[in-house]
Amino acid sequence: MSFSEILEPPLDVERALSEVPELALARGVEQSPYHHLDTLDHILEVVRRVEAELAEGEIGAHVSPDYLEGLRLAALLHDVAKAVTRGEYEGKAIFVAHDTLGAMMVRRICGRLSVSSVCTDIAATLTALHLKIGFMASDRTDFPPNRLVRAAGPFGEELAVLSWADRLAAQGPRLRDEHIERHKNLCRDFLAASREAGPHPAPDYEKLREEFASGRPASGCPHSGLSDSKPSDSEIGYAAARARLAASGGVGWKEALGHVRRTMHADSSPS
Repeated sequence: MSFSEILEPPLDVERALSEVPELALARGVEQSPYHHLDTLDHILEVVRRVEAELAEGEIGAHVSPDYLEGLRLAALLHDVAKAVTRGEYEGKAIFVAHDTLGAMMVRRICGRLSVSSVCTDIAATLTALHLKIGFMASDRTDFPPNRLVRAAGPFGEELAVLSWADRLAAQGPRLRDEHIERHKNLCRDFLAASREAGPHPAPDYEKLREEFASGRPASGCPHSGLSDSKPSDSEIGYAAARARLAASGGVGWKEALGHVRRTMHADSSPS
């Protein structure tokens, strides 16, 4: 059975945990009072809520059939880093930077599973951004609506679905009806902003492969996973996600891609 088949609803949980053992670490990891489930059960509830939203269309998102598998993968992996980032502050569970670290873990997982460029791109993008819609109206956010739209690029509809599913999958004792209504409105506002800024062209992964490979170091590291000749599909998908996020902050595409290339090579090199 391929991993694509595992992701088909209903999710084959045991096979998914076998293929992605990082997820098993989430079992029993307690969360904040806004949650009613441990981290693994929350992840599985998000997967179910994504399918429910696709069927019911409560926020009105339009997910492309070409991006459906990537959305399902993102739902499964969006909190993969929570088990290794959990801490406590004033007696409350916190998961500092689990979105950023999670996107890095997505790279490794997708590489191991030989995931396609587009699915890796979607999973890495949505994992990095899955918290941002809920905070985009805050004066202190690092991703106000316009930047968040640029960072999500062609995957705005999918990001809104994941964000909404993530909100509904957290039904802890501190949750109030107004929290749900506020988040629904934020998702709809984000969708409107994304559509107004569009159309967002689909990524050209073959062009990116050429751009990415042209700037590689002269000699590759045999243990890095970054071959000098031809980057893997998952590697290109991750590079697309990271470069888009970097470019959303205002730097040029070539500068963003160069930064991502250097960072990926450094992260992959043995210490």
